[in-house]
Amino acid sequence: MKKIILTFIFLLTFTSFAQDIDKQISQKIILGFNGNSVNSKGFKDILKQVQKDEISGVILFQKNIKSKEELIKMNEALQNASKTPVFIAIDNEGGKIQRFDFYKYKSAKEVSKSSLDEAKKEYSKMADDLSELKINFNFAPCVDLSLEKNSIISKKERSYGDNPKIVSDYSKIFIEEMNKKNIITSIKHFPGHGNTKDDTHKGFVNSTETFLDKELEPYSLLKSYDKMNTVMVSHIFNKNFDEKYPASLSKKTIDFLKNDIGFKGVIVSDDLDMGAIKKNYSLKEIIEKTTTSGVDILIFSNNIGAKNKNLAKKIHKIIKEEIKKGNIQKEDIETSYKKIMALKETL
Repeated sequence: MKKIILTFIFLLTFTSFAQDIDKQISQKIILGFNGNSVNSKGFKDILKQVQKDEISGVILFQKNIKSKEELIKMNEALQNASKTPVFIAIDNEGGKIQRFDFYKYKSAKEVSKSSLDEAKKEYSKMADDLSELKINFNFAPCVDLSLEKNSIISKKERSYGDNPKIVSDYSKIFIEEMNKKNIITSIKHFPGHGNTKDDTHKGFVNSTETFLDKELEPYSLLKSYDKMNTVMVSHIFNKNFDEKYPASLSKKTIDFLKNDIGFKGVIVSDDLDMGAIKKNYSLKEIIEKTTTSGVDILIFSNNIGAKNKNLAKKIHKIIKEEIKKGNIQKEDIETSYKKIMALKETL
């Protein structure tokens, strides 16, 4: 009888552990999806994953947005599908970096030519619009400095300029106006993407020779800003931080963000379907390295030629297997979970 009771207690404990760890892993995952209406197959598939608490939220792209009305229906359905608040994220910096065309906003470069009061009006309007669309996570503002005229940052007018103080001042306004509408923001792309010509969407990018210390200054200036929510880590490779791994997979780089910069909040990966990562690492390597490096939220857009079926289940499986092997620590998953849930409480 004693043996039966002990076995029963073990099974209860194991079941509880499995449920807890799955719940915690789920909160680390934001996925892109196909479909642009509540009746589309792609949307129904992602909705089921939200209902089953397999993921933390979704990221929207142009392919998902047919009309304002249909977008609102999808987002409302997603929020109603889970007892836990669902991240509904988008890249909406303004200018060339926005995913819908029924509203238009100035680029960061254009905004930087106006007063801070005018910037406030611009971003207040943006926040109102995103709130109406039921979007609660904006992967912006971009705090990269405009240091190389041929960079993807400069060409697309994504930077407020080459002065870290000015970049920080406009970023604060962006963050504050989003937060007023309970929209979470993410400054990006740590440790700095503004002095490189190449594009991490397409492949490996090395900023070792071009990187300048001043690219870190916006992060230092914003670290004590109490409204700052998250930091997005880029896929830039920079030997000044790590001689082996790009930033998003680099514990050395993220430790620098945490310890030298002093950022204690949620850390988000850039899209892990980008060429810089996907072309050079297996899914297992990506999951293990981002998790052990200190990234809290993993983003997979399913957008750049990606057709990874059952991705959420694969991520769950990999993390649990690596925990058993001792390659990932359960405590790291728990830490990320607590940070993410605290962030969701602001929604």
